[in-house]
Amino acid sequence: MWFTQVSLKNPVFATMVMLAIVVLGLFSYQRMQVDQFPNIDLPVVVVTADYPGASPEIVESEVTKKIEEGVNSIAGINALTSRSYEGQAVVIIEFQLYIDGRKAAEDVREKNRGDTA
Repeated sequence: MWFTQVSLKNPVFATMVMLAIVVLGLFSYQRMQVDQFPNIDLPVVVVTADYPGASPEIVESEVTKKIEEGVNSIAGINALTSRSYEGQAVVIIEFQLYIDGRKAAEDVREKNRGDTA
């Protein structure tokens, strides 16, 4: 209650106090460090395959589905998204955060080599 009485009796003083708090907050915000954010390497692997001259339906049935089936057995997959375009297939594999991205890419390479050989 005393703050409202002081503010009503001395509006300039109250305005200066609020302005000082805002300036102090802005200054503190600018100097704030980003040490609390961890360095995260998102484990995402993108597989693209070209099939020149093929329609999206043929690319989906002959390329995309085979890549999906081969990669689907890898442990730690969080999401598997695929798109089939005219002459090209794109499969995006998102792994869980605890999976090493380089190891995940190597696992995907091994699975795709095994399917095409």
